[in-house]
Amino acid sequence: MKLLLPPAASSFLLRCAGRVVPSTVRPEWEQQYGGALWDWTQQAAAMEVADSQFALADHLKRAWRAALRARFSPQFFGSPNFCLAGEGVLLLIIIVFSGGLPVLRQLARPLPYRQPDRLVILAQGPPYFGMRLGFRGREVDAFRSRGHSLEGVAAYTWSSTVFTTPHGHRAVIGAEVGPGFFDVLGVGPAIGGGLQEVIGNEDDGTFLVSSEFWRTELAADPNAVGQRFEIGGRLYRLAGVLPRNFQFLSTPIAVWTIASPELPVPSRRWWITSRGAVARLLPGVTPSDAANDLQQALKLAGMGRRNFFMRASPIVDLIYRPLWSYGTDFMLALFAILLWAGFHAFRDHRRGAQWQMVRRFWGFFVLKTSVLLACLFGLLFEFAGVARLGVTGGVPLGQGPLRIWVFYSVLMLLLLWAWRDQPGRCRVCLQRMYHPIRIGIPGHVLLETAGQEVMCPSGHGSVFTTVSVMGAELSDRWLGFP
Repeated sequence: MKLLLPPAASSFLLRCAGRVVPSTVRPEWEQQYGGALWDWTQQAAAMEVADSQFALADHLKRAWRAALRARFSPQFFGSPNFCLAGEGVLLLIIIVFSGGLPVLRQLARPLPYRQPDRLVILAQGPPYFGMRLGFRGREVDAFRSRGHSLEGVAAYTWSSTVFTTPHGHRAVIGAEVGPGFFDVLGVGPAIGGGLQEVIGNEDDGTFLVSSEFWRTELAADPNAVGQRFEIGGRLYRLAGVLPRNFQFLSTPIAVWTIASPELPVPSRRWWITSRGAVARLLPGVTPSDAANDLQQALKLAGMGRRNFFMRASPIVDLIYRPLWSYGTDFMLALFAILLWAGFHAFRDHRRGAQWQMVRRFWGFFVLKTSVLLACLFGLLFEFAGVARLGVTGGVPLGQGPLRIWVFYSVLMLLLLWAWRDQPGRCRVCLQRMYHPIRIGIPGHVLLETAGQEVMCPSGHGSVFTTVSVMGAELSDRWLGFP
């Protein structure tokens, strides 16, 4: 059986714990955790004795716990400053490792398209599990020739590819778009030629790059425009750089090229070469009208599929839907926290507590819970990919419900922790209260008061919590000491 911790690593961790212990109590700590018992535990683990590895890990855990208790007083870990500092560090880690919350910053800006309310993402599929499939090239051509609701339509797709520079190879996400794609979006390069020069036909061999890719991989060199680079084993000429705030369906696409010719595939597997489609509606046309019109266009062209439905989803709804959904839940959770804190603050004041103490105590509850919810919100958007959409505007099967379940589970755990942590804190200094004193034995004597009392380590007061019928009027009430 493979060792959980090699002997050298376990010895190093124990020495590090010993450095944490103050010198005045270090001999006693070393005698308890670094003596003969430690040597015997290590030997048993090296000989792969049953369960010895778990005993070794438990020994290290208890040694570290004793070292931290020896170095820091109990008040240190129970102080409100430690609680808020830990949450602040977690929020800072999320900001730093995400690169400054790029997803949330992108969603906070308006869409970089011309009249985005007229842009829709087209998809088709059977009415099962919300399936969204793309279109063949000839189907997109049918939309142009037989549709009466679109000002323009273009196909697109993206996948992983390799971008080659003199400095080496880099795996990137590359998109292949059809003619008129940027015309439909109403977006032009910030650096380089116009749209007609950039997107002409396949023989041009031109491509665009995102502003971020131009800055990080091409060192923001203006002379790079016009040069040729290898993308996926083929040479392309860099024609321009897209605007800094441009992004399509929340996907970090680095390079944009002309769509390659559609490969022949068996008719039963037509969906292999299908691509997404973006369209601009004519003024006054609704997405539902466009879906019906395009469904009819496919039928007239003899390409309509049985039991397939057309979807025309506004691009604004697709991009901002996660922010609206989770943002609403976030605000509802904050409202519930404020309502809960306000109710208890009013109740405590009615029981005789001063407003200054009540505001400080329940303000700490609101602050510590709000910071944790902000951390959850940042993790969700920056690392869980809830804002990431597929080629046709949907999410991978199963990921949507799973993310929602995880989000609500973690949300309830955070609220439960905050609710259970608050009554155990001093109303004056907000320290975690210790020195529990058990009063009575529940069920042994009829109508006897039984419960537990905890006291503030600084002597400001105590809180008694009953576990019997008697004493309920005194339960969870603050008793201040003079």
